[in-house]
Amino acid sequence: MNEGKMAAQRAWSGGMSAMARNLHLAGIALALAAPASAQDTGDRIEELIVNATRLPRTIENIAGTVSLITAEQIEREMTEDLDDLVRFQPGVSISTASRGGNEGFSIRGIGGNRVLTIVDGIRSNDIFEAGPATYGRDSIDTDNIKTVELIRGPASVLYGADAIGGAVILTSREPRDYLEADRNTYFNLRASTADADEQTRGGFTAALQRGDVGLLAQYTHREFAEQDVNGPGRLNPQDGSSDSLLLQLFWELSPGHQLQLSLDGYADEIATQLDSDIGRTVSESMGLDDTERLRTGIRYRWQAGLALFDDLDITYNRQDTDATQFTEQTRTSYSFIDPRNPRSYGGANALRETTFEFNQQTTALNLNLRKTVETGSIIHSFAYGGNFEETDTRRPRNRCEENLSNGLTTCAISEFPFAPPEVFPNKTIPDTSTDRSGFYLQDEMVFGNSGFTLIPGARYDRYRMDAMPDPTLDGTGQVSGYGFPVESIDEGALSLSLGALYDFNETWSMFAQYAEGYRPPNFAEANQSFVNLGFQYATVPNPELEAENSKGLEFGLRANLDNAFLSAAVYRNRYDNFIENSFVGVRGPISLFQNRNIEEVEISGAEFNARFMLNEQWQARAALAYARGDNKTASTPLDSVDPLTAVAGLGYTAISSRWGGELLLTAVGEKDRVSAPDRVTADSYGIVDLIGYYNFSDSARLRFGVFNLFDETYARWINISSLSADSISAIENAQQPGTNFRAGLQIEI
Repeated sequence: MNEGKMAAQRAWSGGMSAMARNLHLAGIALALAAPASAQDTGDRIEELIVNATRLPRTIENIAGTVSLITAEQIEREMTEDLDDLVRFQPGVSISTASRGGNEGFSIRGIGGNRVLTIVDGIRSNDIFEAGPATYGRDSIDTDNIKTVELIRGPASVLYGADAIGGAVILTSREPRDYLEADRNTYFNLRASTADADEQTRGGFTAALQRGDVGLLAQYTHREFAEQDVNGPGRLNPQDGSSDSLLLQLFWELSPGHQLQLSLDGYADEIATQLDSDIGRTVSESMGLDDTERLRTGIRYRWQAGLALFDDLDITYNRQDTDATQFTEQTRTSYSFIDPRNPRSYGGANALRETTFEFNQQTTALNLNLRKTVETGSIIHSFAYGGNFEETDTRRPRNRCEENLSNGLTTCAISEFPFAPPEVFPNKTIPDTSTDRSGFYLQDEMVFGNSGFTLIPGARYDRYRMDAMPDPTLDGTGQVSGYGFPVESIDEGALSLSLGALYDFNETWSMFAQYAEGYRPPNFAEANQSFVNLGFQYATVPNPELEAENSKGLEFGLRANLDNAFLSAAVYRNRYDNFIENSFVGVRGPISLFQNRNIEEVEISGAEFNARFMLNEQWQARAALAYARGDNKTASTPLDSVDPLTAVAGLGYTAISSRWGGELLLTAVGEKDRVSAPDRVTADSYGIVDLIGYYNFSDSARLRFGVFNLFDETYARWINISSLSADSISAIENAQQPGTNFRAGLQIEI
């Protein structure tokens, strides 16, 4: 479908919050759209090309479910961060932490480090979960994104270990995305505002083509505060800013040979007034968090047409991610108690400064080749290659206190009177070097004119994690005394996949897919060593932890009409040796927790997606996702699975294409199937959003949006699923903003 005609694709509703009425409204939108799909409007739904299978294919020619988000869609929906990317993608969500920002994607109920996120050929940094000191994957600016491909389900065969729940493939913009055959320069200025977090954004894009060389420079600056909460909740006040810079050079060395150089930088700084820390022992608390990410890359492509390969694509990337969380507190300290002076037993007024870091450096080399061969009536399209990645991870921690009455300082911190001190600096994980290597082969076999395609694939992964403990690991000296050693890992695994497509005719087709996944334990899951003497708990290493494995089955039916596209799929994914943090006993006064394997977890579900061109001006879209998850070992529901979610939409584009708009309805079912009676549950809700645009001219465009039009009070399930029902304050603070507004202006020169 032409993007000019798809300026809107969203929901039609009356803004009702009850689930039954929301689904009824979605049904009306579909009922209006369905009859029109039989009409001949002369317009065909656009065939979107994705590379999720390592071969350029349209979505309807993939044996599995892949969702594509384009740069035009990102702009049209006024996407400001990664959370916004999947706002209208049922079955996909993203979690957030109080200081860690957006943590990571969840696909079909599986998230965290089980969903692999790749940016231009290199994996993003790992998610490190450590309570309020969590580090996520927020260091990507959506202005720089050309496409996002969401692979739903195990994707290890093509993308390697860690993709057992799916993969998110992000591709950055290039000079040719802005330049045309008759235009060799491009420049734009853009600005926007969003009142939900008081965000303002400004930036520019410049592109230039001179002969065989294309250049791109893109910069974005954002300033923001804490997000609004609808209801009595209140987040800690924040004041933050971010800067991103993308530089690309594209050089056509000669016909069939292209060289691309990239520099992708991101930095943010967030100051937080930590009111939630204030209590009996803390009178003031402030946080200052900063993240810096720098990626440099080289990519070489060769359309060779040789016997061994038709196309060669080789990339080398280096990425450094450095995150720091600094906290300054005025508080009562028990680190200066003098046993000879009872007057000191009540503690001293002190200034505590804490610096926690998370540092990762990754280098990645990827080789991907394609070859098409005809053998009789069968056409083979081979995709094969390999990758090597090396990641170094460090987690230094430091904390010191100054007695404000006499200026004495100490870095041996006692959390209560006469408690054994935690000695800083220390580390809760050993410095770790991780090597990942893998080789894959996939053969897409088209059997003549039968309409049948068979796609077998295989991958071998080798994983080596070298833990390098030093004296700063386990600063209390407690964990090591329990006999839990830190170990390295060296292992390999074979993953298989088999896909099939069958075209009944030019309109209807079906697909089936079996896919395996593999994910070994990472540096934190296997070797985290931490004891909190104040709250009397410890996390201890598990050298016996085994790799997770997944096996997925999916079946689907598609229809590609002249003015409509329909897709329905059912799936079942089984995860063996699922890693979960568990209570494992008590040693003295300390409760011990350890990552252990759950024998089996299963998630099954169904998804539906439809797009309609009603006529030249009207478009409609609908999507629905249902999933059910179970911990088979404990015979309990899996809390990470999202409730039933439906998105329906109706959009309009004026004949002049000067203006247009979309009305969106998101309806979410209740969530009462949880793992224990004391877990939080959630009521159903519905949200109505309105977005639109107005083109002042060919070079000036205004976009605007009103979100949560009817001021619904709701929390996304992924942000409360880990809470107990009596965590009232945390539940209130997880509520999304009420009615909020966004506006943006872009001027092209």
